[in-house]
Amino acid sequence: MLDNKGFDLWADGYDSTVGISDDEYTYPFAGYKDVLGRIFQVIMKKKNAVVLDIGFGTGTLTSKLYENGCTVYGQDFSSRMIELAAQKMPGAHLYQWDFTQGLAEQLKRQRYDSIASE
Repeated sequence: MLDNKGFDLWADGYDSTVGISDDEYTYPFAGYKDVLGRIFQVIMKKKNAVVLDIGFGTGTLTSKLYENGCTVYGQDFSSRMIELAAQKMPGAHLYQWDFTQGLAEQLKRQRYDSIASE
């Protein structure tokens, strides 16, 4: 299993890797776009939803939610993934924290309409 440093190193090529795996329907991302599409549809049933995404990576799902009026909160343990996601969602509330240690304190104070984990 990769640690935060491993994900930092993978971050710049992450979306490409996921796309190739999904397109070729190979492990570990076979069906990824379909799953994210279904999650997106469920969350978007509530207009202007407040969403928490744990392990949002480069923001593939959360950026689409953000673009469609959702308020996005997120936690990821990779600083580079957060940098890339923040470029897509400058107004999102993104925090670096390891989920094995629970939620970042800032995220505990908020109520959410939906919680996702990729």
